[in-house]
This record gives sequence, C-alpha cells and structure tokens, in this order.
Amino acid sequence: MERDYSVAKKTSHQIPTGSYASQSLEEGHIYTRDDLRARFDITASSINTGVFKPGAYDSVWIFITEHKTADRTPYDDVLADDVLHMDGQKQGRTDRLIKEHVERGLELLLFYRKKKYEHPGAGFTYKGRFLYEDHEGARPTKFTLRQESSPALTIPVIEKELDELGEFDPQNIVDARQKVLASVIRRKGQAKFRSALLKAYKGKCAVTGCTVEALLEAAHIVPYQGADTNVVSNGLLLRADIHTLFDLGLLWVDPDSRLVKLAEGLKGSEYSHLHDKPISAPDNGSDHPSAKTLLSHLNALKLEKTDSNPRISDSPRKSKQATSAQSEQNVDLSSTAVE
Repeated sequence: MERDYSVAKKTSHQIPTGSYASQSLEEGHIYTRDDLRARFDITASSINTGVFKPGAYDSVWIFITEHKTADRTPYDDVLADDVLHMDGQKQGRTDRLIKEHVERGLELLLFYRKKKYEHPGAGFTYKGRFLYEDHEGARPTKFTLRQESSPALTIPVIEKELDELGEFDPQNIVDARQKVLASVIRRKGQAKFRSALLKAYKGKCAVTGCTVEALLEAAHIVPYQGADTNVVSNGLLLRADIHTLFDLGLLWVDPDSRLVKLAEGLKGSEYSHLHDKPISAPDNGSDHPSAKTLLSHLNALKLEKTDSNPRISDSPRKSKQATSAQSEQNVDLSSTAVE
C-alpha cells in the first residue's frame, strides 16, 4: 500500500540512487493516470489529486489542468513557456514537498493539459522536471516553478544578466541549485559573512589549509537566499579553486564523517590527495558546518545527477547517521545570521 506524503528530510545513509521516476518517463509524451499506475505499480487513490508522492520514488508528481470543469476546485494554474504558476492544495498538506524538494532529495515532475479531454483517456503531457522558485500566501499557497531545462538557467544567460545588473543579485537567479552557477561566474559575496568565516576558521581554508587571504572565499553550503543563509554554520572558508569545485558538485563534504569527497573525474587529478581528508573545523562548536546544510548540499547533487553527467558515485554510502544530523533537523538558520 502506498504511504501518502510522509516524506522526512533524508539523512545521508538514506539517500537512494536511481529512484527518480523521471528516468522512466519521456518528456513530451502523453500519459494517463492509468498509464502511470501501471508503469509505476501505483495503488494509492491519492494519485487522483493534483500533487502526488509515489511511495517508491523520490519524485513529486504535479497534475495541472489549466481550464477546469465546473465540478472541480477552481485552482489558479497557468503554464507560460517554462514557468508554472500554480496553487497548492487548499489544506497545504503537500506544500513542504514543493518548497523543500531539494533538501528532501525530491524531483518535481509536471503533467499538464489545457483541459480534461485534450488528450485521449484524459491524459497529460509530461513536461519534465521543474524547480521551486518562489511562493506567497497560504491555503492555497501560490507557487512559481521553473522548468529545469529552461534556457534562462544557462551560464551564458546568467553571465549576460549579471553584466547588465552590474553586481550579483541572488534574487535574480532562479533556484538555489542554479544560483551556485552564478557564483562561479562572479563572486561578489557578503563582506560580513566572509569576515565571520575568516575569524572562525582562523584564516585557513577548511580543505587545504591555505592561508593566503586573497585566495580565500566565503562558500555557502546551502546557496545564498538572503540574510538568513549568512550563518557561519552554513559556510565554509575555501580557497578559490576548491570553492569552484564545491559549487560545481565535483567536491563535497560527507555530512556524517566530515571527510572531503571527490567526484570520480577528480580522483586521478592533482586534487586526489584531498579525497577522504577531514576538513578543519572552527574552535566554536556552534560555528561547525551544519550536518543539515551539508546533507542538503549532498541531496541537491543527488537530484542533479544524471546518467549522462554523473557527479557522485552510485555506490551506496555506508556511514552511520550522525547524531548532529538528527539534532539539527529543526534548526532555524536565521537565529544566528550574520547581518
């Protein structure tokens, strides 16, 4: 029996590989709900709702009918090019799955039709993976999502936007996982955040031990989304090249062991000596990198991983769940933000 919507934030040893429904779907293809039931062995009646989480997959299915029949709840849903404006469920039961899909290691899949019988069998066009961008209000929450393959999220477009802006404004870059691309292109950073990290790490790169201050950068673990994310425990002081590798998902920190991990492509490179090296940590325990944010970063990399562009090894992780990961599940980063 399917278990509806009981999706917890994942610990590192719980992150599955290859459990995304998108791997078995073809973008642009028409699927009826019966097709999906058969393809994914779905028995839960909640597949008939607008937002559905299949129990066996790290995916959230969003079903949108733009022009609804008179007997249906009049949600305000519009797909304009690669941007979806949609209302969440009136009781808000599934809102967190959308808002926190990266942190929970979930992909958002859109099934869309203009009207109920636009396609045979009341089918939907599968539009692919979407990313949470913004929301406002409640019951229903009004969400804005953007298609993951959107041309607005490519590096050349981001470069052009940043050149026009004159300086980095993270609010103009869509989705936290795409904001890191902009940070590779132009590192502006927040002076107080960097200063706090320099102090906490005693002017040394957490990975290499480099002490050349001009080369040290303030790296956000969960990408910058306003002052609430400017927290020392959401940061690492990294040498510029290590920061770039971290942002590109080629190097990361295991949330449990706090050991540096490298993508396969780096293991034979000049960076190979860093693999399984412990990071240095601040003296103040409250400044240590948060297991929650390290896990969120790892989940984002898992979500981005594709067969054509693998970043993280498919081998399952065997480390034990960190006690700190458990205790930090409900930490509010804003409580210690560096203003």
